Amino acid sequence: MPPTILTWLVSKDVAAFTFGERHAAQLQTALGAHVLIAGNEAEFRAALPGANIALTWQFRQDWFALAPQLCWIATPAAGKDYLAGLQPPAGVRITYGHFHGEFMAETVLGMMLAETRGIADSLRLPGPWPRREIADRMTSLRGSHVVILGFGNIGQWIALLLQPFGVKLTGIRRRAGKGTLPVGELDRVLPQTDHLVVILPAEDDSRNLLDARRLSLLPRHAVIYNIGRGHCIDESALAEALNKEGLRAAYLDVFQQEPLPADSPLRTARNAVLMPHISAVAPFYLDRFVAEIIAAASA
Repeated sequence: MPPTILTWLVSKDVAAFTFGERHAAQLQTALGAHVLIAGNEAEFRAALPGANIALTWQFRQDWFALAPQLCWIATPAAGKDYLAGLQPPAGVRITYGHFHGEFMAETVLGMMLAETRGIADSLRLPGPWPRREIADRMTSLRGSHVVILGFGNIGQWIALLLQPFGVKLTGIRRRAGKGTLPVGELDRVLPQTDHLVVILPAEDDSRNLLDARRLSLLPRHAVIYNIGRGHCIDESALAEALNKEGLRAAYLDVFQQEPLPADSPLRTARNAVLMPHISAVAPFYLDRFVAEIIAAASA
């Protein structure tokens, strides 16, 4: 019998994060599935008794009692903090999206080129014709040392897009793997870093990993990019480093508290580019997620 797939993927801010009839048709065509689209929590809960698969941003422990036929919960999110703490009953699996890398890598590459090629400074610097000021700060991405802290799927996509630029690339993981260094080598690597890309999951042992001491190990010309989770950077220390010109710039898509508070020191920090957690957004975001569901269900 074809599965019943219940979806509750709605975003009031980002249209690409909302599941629609186009996505339902893809599942129906590929799997012969009966697809239900819930527009809110009440509709989702009401439909859980007949669901075999739930595609959702969130799920609560007590909802398992409402879903005796459920065997799979899938979320598009890459971060496991979205469904943290869930204890599924036997026979129910939980999976996360693995498709974000290609979009997030483009975001990071755009950030790097904007910073090195004068685009960001053209927006920052006042004056009718700040040619000399911008030119003095322009540099080349080619030949620079890019360190990727958190060298998983997303980090590997970034490395792939950087290949044509001839950068020196260092990947750092919790434990060293083929071609990567363990996180214990971080202090040694930071002084040699031009671009530090941070893609760490929300785990307590990495909270404030980049504190004032480690930030001070970076060269003054270094740029930080954080697209993982915001917990790993001491935001006050980062703002101070930027304001004292201890770092060239910071491009931040994630923060310790979201939305970023109005009184955060990062909002007024020198050369801080702040994005509202959107580095993975693309019009076909959920199409990629649906393709993963189809591939997994067909395996």
